[in-house]
Amino acid sequence: MMDRPKSWQPMNLAAIQQRLAWLQQQPDGIIFCKASGVHYVVVRKDKYKIKLALVEKVNLYTDLLQSVFDINNPLHLVSEYTQAMLLGLVWQSQPQRIYIAGFGGGRIPLVLHHYFPETVIECADVDPIALEAATRCFGVQLDDRLTVAIQDGREYLEQHNPDMQYDIIMTDVFFGNGYFPHRLATQEFYQLCEKRLSSEGVVLVNLLQRDEFYAEKIKTFQSVFSQVCVCPWKDINSVLIGSNSAILEKDEIVARAKSLQDGYQFSFPLTDRAREVILGTELAEAVPNLEKAQILHDDAPPVGYFDSWLL
Repeated sequence: MMDRPKSWQPMNLAAIQQRLAWLQQQPDGIIFCKASGVHYVVVRKDKYKIKLALVEKVNLYTDLLQSVFDINNPLHLVSEYTQAMLLGLVWQSQPQRIYIAGFGGGRIPLVLHHYFPETVIECADVDPIALEAATRCFGVQLDDRLTVAIQDGREYLEQHNPDMQYDIIMTDVFFGNGYFPHRLATQEFYQLCEKRLSSEGVVLVNLLQRDEFYAEKIKTFQSVFSQVCVCPWKDINSVLIGSNSAILEKDEIVARAKSLQDGYQFSFPLTDRAREVILGTELAEAVPNLEKAQILHDDAPPVGYFDSWLL
């Protein structure tokens, strides 16, 4: 089993539950709605689940939940892709510092903050209204170990403490229609991430499989990291995992995930997500057109990349 820090003690779950107590009394339906840019930030209660979405002002449409959680079990990661994002712990089981681009409802930061009380978690998000929704409706409380800058995720990494290194870097940035910013998908961005990683660090990226440039984004990721794995969820999301540390085989990934599961007693099945990982050597068969895909660069976005955002 992977050793936990000797001083390990989870943060107070009762405090999280107290911050969420008012939600138990709310009827089903919309409990938070505020305009933010071209969207409304909407939080809806559906029985025991709380869901955050960005709804487009023009047509009142969204097909992508930003965050969801269970009031009765706030430390349970409901979405399988969020569970897969925690596979970064397989490479860095005792992270000292984590950076997350994209905050949403703050589900992953809240869980990491609870289980890793010695870890500093820095986040960046462009939407202050989403942050308001997270602190009001998702049990998030910011402190000196959990911070959120209202800033573009790449700019934060470029400008904030440029000598700082992170053990885990995560990117989970989408607009309501599923648009993933080009400047967070290029070789130059991943080179920046690699520069800001500790020697054994790992980068994780949430992608949508329906993305027209899905293969290009994986190919670009592969151009920077020597080990690239993909954890797919149905036909919806895929989490990319990249590192330039020692190569891990599948059985080692699963064994380490099981040790984390046993050690921290996560309520979500991290070991199952590890078993679903596709190694880099298998990606050419798993991802159509991967070998023919082009690497994405800052100065040359492919034709049609921004079309879905303009619709």
